[in-house]
Amino acid sequence: MALLDDLLAEITPEQQARTDRKMRIAVMIADAMQAKNLGRKQFADKIGRRPSEITKWLSGTHNFTVETIADIERTLNIKIFNLSNKNKINPTKSSQSTPQHTA
Repeated sequence: MALLDDLLAEITPEQQARTDRKMRIAVMIADAMQAKNLGRKQFADKIGRRPSEITKWLSGTHNFTVETIADIERTLNIKIFNLSNKNKINPTKSSQSTPQHTA
């Protein structure tokens, strides 16, 4: 258990936040697949990928590209990222302000 504690102590808050987001994406995909009664092979066929790739996505460790997220959203008819105008950068505001992003 000491080794696990040591490893966890080395994870930065930024790394933990990225891992949490990847896990939430995996859960969203799994939930949508279940709601549509799609197994990994069925989903892979629909999206044009290999079942092993779907398994990797569902592991919660995959670093998705924008293209892959768009394909998943279209295929499962879900929204993974909220890209509404409320997150739009306003060019009249200070360049130091940072928009809030959600996953």
